[in-house]
Amino acid sequence: MSNDHIKELKEFIFKQLHDAELIIAVDYSKLDPVIFQSPISLRLRKAGYLILSKLYDHEKFPLESKLNGRELLTLKNHVGWPYYLPVDHSYIVLFTIKESFLLKLQGGNVKKWLQQIYNKNSK
Repeated sequence: MSNDHIKELKEFIFKQLHDAELIIAVDYSKLDPVIFQSPISLRLRKAGYLILSKLYDHEKFPLESKLNGRELLTLKNHVGWPYYLPVDHSYIVLFTIKESFLLKLQGGNVKKWLQQIYNKNSK
């Protein structure tokens, strides 16, 4: 996933949050570190999760164990929509119906879903 895609998606999200009057800041560069973990990631901070959950549909999936490095990189590099993963990795929240649907087809098994994404994109 390109940095341009991330930047454009973040700008779209910030505009929608502003239009919905969930945020009042006009300088989106100041919002990015409040909502997202990093400028090149769609991983949300807790504040971002709380804000986006008021505007977008989302699904919560439990995790039986912490995600490993490859799984975290798969999320960062190949999941094109915001997601929230708390520090303890007890669950993941996806802000996309398509990805949530695909994950449900995997029986809600996050690790299996991430392995499938990794396999698909490493060819």
